[in-house]
Amino acid sequence: MEKDYEKLFVGGDLSGIQKFLYNISSRKAAVSLKGRSCYLRQYMEEVCEEMIQAVKKAGAVSVSKIYCSGGKFYLLTDHSPKIVTVIDAVAKKAKQALWKEHLGQLGLNVGYVPFTENADDGSVECNGLSGQKPGVLWKMVNADFARQKNQNFKDLLTAEYYDFFVPIAVGGKPKVCAVTGIESSECVKVEDGESDFYVLPSVHRQILLGRELRRQEGSLTFEDYAGNTNLGILRMDVDRLGERISEGFDTIRQYEEFSKRLVDFFENGIVQIQQESKYKAYLNVIYAGGDDLFVVGRWDKVIDFAERVHKETSSRFCNDGITISGGIVIVPPKFPIAKAADLAGAAENAAKQFRNGEKNAFHLLGKTVSWTEEFDYVKKFKNQFVCLIDKYGLSRGILHKLMLYASIADQNKVRRREGKAENFSYVWHISYYLTRYMERYKSNADVRDFCRSLRDHELDYRNERNLELIALAARWAELEERMKKDDTNH
Repeated sequence: MEKDYEKLFVGGDLSGIQKFLYNISSRKAAVSLKGRSCYLRQYMEEVCEEMIQAVKKAGAVSVSKIYCSGGKFYLLTDHSPKIVTVIDAVAKKAKQALWKEHLGQLGLNVGYVPFTENADDGSVECNGLSGQKPGVLWKMVNADFARQKNQNFKDLLTAEYYDFFVPIAVGGKPKVCAVTGIESSECVKVEDGESDFYVLPSVHRQILLGRELRRQEGSLTFEDYAGNTNLGILRMDVDRLGERISEGFDTIRQYEEFSKRLVDFFENGIVQIQQESKYKAYLNVIYAGGDDLFVVGRWDKVIDFAERVHKETSSRFCNDGITISGGIVIVPPKFPIAKAADLAGAAENAAKQFRNGEKNAFHLLGKTVSWTEEFDYVKKFKNQFVCLIDKYGLSRGILHKLMLYASIADQNKVRRREGKAENFSYVWHISYYLTRYMERYKSNADVRDFCRSLRDHELDYRNERNLELIALAARWAELEERMKKDDTNH
């Protein structure tokens, strides 16, 4: 006979968020992206609240929302057969409504685990096992999410058979949604002042949300943020959050307290940083929730913003073992935003793979650096290059030379793996060219000492990594100098 557990740990997961959020055409992207993000957050809050009210009506004495952000929610309530039945009914209704609205673009998974909490030490008993950390509840519910994702729409196949298997007739004069590219006769007209366009009804609601948000925040487009330079597309994500939740808490209350701080940081703290004067006119936080964020803005400001988020994360969660990794791509202002989001996702993933999964890293300009050991080093030399070029007329040629030699060193790594002879000519060329720069600028102590430090200390041939990092600094400095030139020309 199954044990009569006292409590129920309930979770909800919205699948397909990434594809849904970024699968838009560049046209009207600025209007729609923020609205889509807000739409997703509102949807999960509404489902979570509906479930809370339903279990209360079913007789639950205690109901608490532990977490609701980033496409997930977790609730704690009383356990009874009636409450389980009500949760299943709410989940089924929400899945059917989601299908009718989005036809499979988004999916909802709901799972739950009956358990009993030990009042003495906060451990839990579930699935026939006692003395377990509460993280086991989180692991079991998330395992249920994964199982449901592999059986997407199973419950809807019979209830919505016609929608699944019968071809949809598109009668009349179908329109193509300007945001999603989907053809439908249900598209509605959106008046845009300069040129009207058509979108799906659900997209229309997202646009209205986006317009209201832009009315509150300002009506800048992506091109406005970029100014006369390029856009930076940033994606960041907390490292090993699942491990922390499943293994790091002794009681449910500890998990709840941590979750509230995490939600507050991503839904409020990140936005507060963006509202600071040095960021407000240059970038937009498109999405911040759960444990990740997506930012679009002027490329140099976005890099600075990423560093600020890293430092704020380290400060707020210094006792939680929490770090954050991210990646940025730099693209022209009119570059397709969906493709840019994919590229930023790949850059973020490269940071996650840094040093065999060490994480706590940042990927920019094609290279991944450690936040704790290397980012400041790269930034320091970038600033030195820019200062010496602007103040003393140091030739920009030094930037290109260092990038060239780093490229040769990278080729050597490939040859080494393939067992081929390596080319070390770059070692002598670095020494030669830096000595020439010292002679050329011998009357300028700052330039001369900088070149000597590079030659004699930083670019020791036994430390290939330093050359990589300084070449990255050179690339960064080159982009800044080019941006200044473009501003001057305009």
